[in-house]
Amino acid sequence: MNARSRLAVWLFTALAVVVILAVALAPTVLSWRLRMAVARSFAGSPQVSVQVNAPPWAIVTGALDRLNLDVRRAIAGRLTIEQLSLRLEDVKVDPGRLLRGDASAITRVGRGEGEVTLAQEDVQAFLASAKGVRRAVLRLDAGVITIEGDVRLGAVDLRVRMEGRLVVASPTTVDLYVQTLTVSGVQIPREIGSVLVSSLNPLIALEGMPVAMRIESVAVEGGQVRLSVRIGETS
Repeated sequence: MNARSRLAVWLFTALAVVVILAVALAPTVLSWRLRMAVARSFAGSPQVSVQVNAPPWAIVTGALDRLNLDVRRAIAGRLTIEQLSLRLEDVKVDPGRLLRGDASAITRVGRGEGEVTLAQEDVQAFLASAKGVRRAVLRLDAGVITIEGDVRLGAVDLRVRMEGRLVVASPTTVDLYVQTLTVSGVQIPREIGSVLVSSLNPLIALEGMPVAMRIESVAVEGGQVRLSVRIGETS
C-alpha cells in the first residue's frame, strides 16, 4: 500500500470515528445543556431530568424530534411545584443559547402535553404569602379544597371555613369556586361567598415556566393538585 492509499485509509478512519462519536455523544450533550437551561428557568435547586431524541446535527440546527422534561421541587414565580412532566415534539432550540445554558434556549414547541403537580403544603404556603391567609389549614381531597382559619377578606380579618372546587379561569390561572362558606360560625349564601373570596383568586398562577403552556384541566386528589397542560405554538 503506497503513501497515498495509507493517507486515504487514515482519513476515512478518522472521519468514521468523528461521525460515530457525533452520533453517540450528540444526545448526551444536548440533554446535558438542556438540563442546565431548564434548571435556570426556576429558582432554587430543582432536580431536572431530560431525554432528547434528535439527529447528531441538531447541535448545529437546534431541531429536536422529541424532548421529555421531568422537573421536581422547582420554584416558578412564587409557586413551588412538586413535579413538572412534559412530553414535547417538534422542538426548536437556539444553539448559541443552548451552549451558554440560557433559560430561554427553547424557542419553539410544535406540540406537547404534560402535567404539573402541586403538593398540599405548597399550595397553602402560596395562598398564605400571596393572598393574606393567616393561621389557616388547607386540605385537598376527593375533588374538594377546604380552607379553615383566619383569612383577610378585603380589609377585614375573619375566621372562616370554606369548601370549594378549583376551576380553570384562564390559560395560566386556576380560581377557587366557593361551594360553602362559614364566617365566624354564620353560614353565608354561596353567591355572597363568591364575592367575598374573590380577592383570593387566582388561587394558582403558572408563571416562569421553561415553555409557554395552557392549563386544560385541574384535579384535586390525594393531597395534591394536578394540572393537565398542553403546549403548542398558539399557547
